[in-house]
Amino acid sequence: MNAHDRIRRALDYIEQHLDESISLAMLAEQSMYAPHHFHHVFRGIIGEGVAEYQRRLKLQRAASALLYSNRQIINIALQAGYNSQEAFTRAFKRWCGYTPKYYRKWAPKHELLSGEMLMNTKHSLLEKHNLTVEVRTLPTMHVASVRYTGDYNGCGQAHEELCVWADKHNLFNTPSQLLGLCYDDPKATPAEKCRYDACIVIPESLDITNGPEKREIAGGRYATIIHKGSYETLYITYAALFGEWLPQSGEELLETPSIQVYLNNIDDTPPDELRTEIRVALK
Repeated sequence: MNAHDRIRRALDYIEQHLDESISLAMLAEQSMYAPHHFHHVFRGIIGEGVAEYQRRLKLQRAASALLYSNRQIINIALQAGYNSQEAFTRAFKRWCGYTPKYYRKWAPKHELLSGEMLMNTKHSLLEKHNLTVEVRTLPTMHVASVRYTGDYNGCGQAHEELCVWADKHNLFNTPSQLLGLCYDDPKATPAEKCRYDACIVIPESLDITNGPEKREIAGGRYATIIHKGSYETLYITYAALFGEWLPQSGEELLETPSIQVYLNNIDDTPPDELRTEIRVALK
């Protein structure tokens, strides 16, 4: 297991226990490093310390809650680890330049679609782009995944690595499904820090000893929407789903990554004919 694989185990642990107090010794044990080495390796690979990383993930989650839920700001602040709304406001403004109240009111309109007023019915994205949202109950999936961190435009390299592994294990001999897990909102997270998992659906019984990580994507209720066209315009469909459909639906999101299911092959499909199903988990 190389250094990146070891640190990935620590990242997984932090993400799964984001609201808990996590010691460096515990993370060192997870990644099989001596405690006095772990912090330096973590900072060298991730570019920030453990506390900074955990604090940033909490603020990113808070930003999503401000945009996509009706929760009171004080409750969002408490979940993010701040004991008052004032302390949260100061930290949030230092992080992104806006107060939580301003971000909640104006970010969807100023940033989600480069200024297009999503809440104005004269500019309905769902109607303009012939988009339909369906709420479906989906089964649990088991996948092999490869983590990528950086600008989402570069996530193809993780899929290339995954596909090489899948081909060696004959996973393409039967119909296979490729998908991606998108953890971060590029509006709230610097491009170089966005997290993405390239995934391929595998049989639950498949044992993975080396290479990708085996993980489970929980089944349940999902809002689904089909994006038609280049991956470069996915932001339009996300804007229609999050900025238009969600506020009108009365639904609330679970705090899980959005899922992109790639319904055709980018290698032999013209960009304007690509189809991607976006899934977001609902409470």
